[in-house]
Amino acid sequence: MQKNKVHKMETGKFSLRKIIDNNLFFLKLIHKASPWFLSSSVVITAVEACVEFVSDTFMLRFALNGINVGRPFRTIAAVMLIWMAVRIAVAGVVSHYRQRLYPVRLTDVKQKLHTMVFQKAAEVELECYENPKYYDTFVKAMGECSGRAEEVSNALLNVLRQGISFLANFALIIFIDPVLLLFAFIPLLVIPLQSRANRLGYQKEMEMREEKRRKDYSRRTFYLSEYAKEMRLFNMPELMLKRFQESGGRIIDIIKKYGLSLAALNYLTMECTEMLAALSVTIYAVWRTLGAGTMGYGDCIVVVNSIDVIAHTFTDSAGMLLKFQENAFYIENLRTFLDYEPTVKGGVSELPSGGDIVLENVSFRYDGAAEDSLKQLNMRFGEKEKVAVVGHNGAGKTTLVKLLLRLYDAQGTITYGNTDIRKFPLGKYRDIFSVVMQDFHIFALSVADNVMLRRCRPGEEERVREALKQSGLLEKVRTFPEEIHTFLTREFDEKGMQLSGGEQQKLAISHVYSGQNRFVILDEPSSALDPIAEYEMYESMMKACENCGMIFISHRLSSAVMADRIYMMDGGMVIEEGTHAGLMDQNGKYAEMFRKQAQNYAEVAE
Repeated sequence: MQKNKVHKMETGKFSLRKIIDNNLFFLKLIHKASPWFLSSSVVITAVEACVEFVSDTFMLRFALNGINVGRPFRTIAAVMLIWMAVRIAVAGVVSHYRQRLYPVRLTDVKQKLHTMVFQKAAEVELECYENPKYYDTFVKAMGECSGRAEEVSNALLNVLRQGISFLANFALIIFIDPVLLLFAFIPLLVIPLQSRANRLGYQKEMEMREEKRRKDYSRRTFYLSEYAKEMRLFNMPELMLKRFQESGGRIIDIIKKYGLSLAALNYLTMECTEMLAALSVTIYAVWRTLGAGTMGYGDCIVVVNSIDVIAHTFTDSAGMLLKFQENAFYIENLRTFLDYEPTVKGGVSELPSGGDIVLENVSFRYDGAAEDSLKQLNMRFGEKEKVAVVGHNGAGKTTLVKLLLRLYDAQGTITYGNTDIRKFPLGKYRDIFSVVMQDFHIFALSVADNVMLRRCRPGEEERVREALKQSGLLEKVRTFPEEIHTFLTREFDEKGMQLSGGEQQKLAISHVYSGQNRFVILDEPSSALDPIAEYEMYESMMKACENCGMIFISHRLSSAVMADRIYMMDGGMVIEEGTHAGLMDQNGKYAEMFRKQAQNYAEVAE
């Protein structure tokens, strides 16, 4: 059987080349999203680093050495005041950039990256969203997209800042006394220890991440509305609190597992940097200044700071590499997602003006399943025919709907107007359907937008009201503060209206009445309606769909009586086909199921 394969992300250690390649890939995406963002950030960061060096090191050396050699105070003060004016001007420009231009451009970058990701997400087939491995990798990568833009750019800017600082201080040390470089290279001795500490820290974070996710999930169940009823009616608070505490306990265990090693490594690297480098150079500089008299006061002070800067650059290099490696890991998720080629693709053939939908020897198996969900289906749905597909839960009815809509491709052939549906442009083919799924969702948008399932355009208000009237929800909506423009749910509007389960279902059904369709598919659309409301809904729908095909999926057989033809499914196969009267005469599975349901309705009525 045909199986769609979700492309899997390869995990593990990355080579230096892979780390550089992934980070460059993302930097190119950022540049494409906003060409001025990186270039302006690079210029501002370079200016800041140069100003910081001149202020903290060069001007201090100039002033102290000037005093040491007897330079007039007026000269020193004048130079310092001129530099102060320059620094104030630069600080104003930098502040304007950081507080205004940078946030605007960063937001623009994030929005464009998200737009690119969302457009790609809309292209991938439904299987990706039903595959746990996809959800754990690609969807998580989408969540990282915007934050990672700032992480990657900041990592680059941090390298630039430290690079400029390192080169400036390195040049100053060579100018003052090249012997001082010996002290600067002392921290190189502890880079292996620093690398080891960074690797352990990374491993610790990776182990903690899964537990943090578990802990966060348990936390969300206490405040998200979708869990509110179950959390109050059952013993779920006790269970979720226990899971929350267990995750917290495991996080503590992970911290303890790595804590002693990390403390020892950080102590050794810090002491080596502080004691061997900083203290040694201090002793040497003081001896040259006070003992030998061959170094000025300004040089004595600034070399200690410069050696400290160079030493920390060496020790921080491992951490910077680890940051680029971490970025590369998440970028690999994103690259895999963006490079993923959907298996459900559209063609270029023109849609016919009409025709039947025909399935010939269609079988389908979900990825990872042991057997087919649908087996050798041969079915026909006429362009103006009303067809019911019935059967117990798990018979394969909803999977059939997914194939008709080309949310999946299957083995066998599905044609529309005698042409294979894979030859049609995907969007145009799906546009011939109006669908109400059993697991529909209400969006935190206006009533009108939920009816149209797009932005309601000016002049369409009466069309929306008529659709609501047909579904039986208009009178309810007229009581809303802004009628059809009232927002639903309280996700973003505290005055948003809440609908009952039955009202939500009527709202979903109203979408069918809002447009002209070639086929209407109703997948268990009446599960939240009582039998009378269900009958009225189908009766109204039959009238509305006189000039189009109608396919309704149900395990309630009372609605099937109205159909021109009925398919009875069981175990992924069509086991009976015919009209209601014909199937009742056959006295098979359909007739048995219909009588049982009719008996249940009668008992309830009594």
